[in-house]
Amino acid sequence: MSISLDGRVVGETFYLHENKVPTTNNPLAKLWKGRCTIYEYKDKIDPNTKLTTQELVPTITDEPCRVSYTQEIAPYISNGAAKIEQITMLFIRPDLDIKAGSVIEVTQNGRTVKYKRATLSAIYTNHQEIVLELYEDNI
Repeated sequence: MSISLDGRVVGETFYLHENKVPTTNNPLAKLWKGRCTIYEYKDKIDPNTKLTTQELVPTITDEPCRVSYTQEIAPYISNGAAKIEQITMLFIRPDLDIKAGSVIEVTQNGRTVKYKRATLSAIYTNHQEIVLELYEDNI
């Protein structure tokens, strides 16, 4: 951040309303090389049996995002080897409401993988971060 001679802040992006962040001014959006579709479970009533079942319905489609991977080594040894765990993190714009239990299908680098939301979102000014787990269909 820089301050001009007349006291104005320059070189920094500010938004009037944090929940309405325009993606065109978001500097992190340039790093989002993936696209995702968010699915939520919705009730579906069978007209013949009147039974209610749950089905996955797309609520957000073709949304720019980025999936990032990190590896953590546990501080203990199990069966003679250190445990290595991969953490998958989704970066996406902050104004999206991605509910618990949502399924997130991400296409990035020519590969499409389904995940489920594993944690609450960490929401920041320009993005939100969500830890993901592989969805059962992939296994």
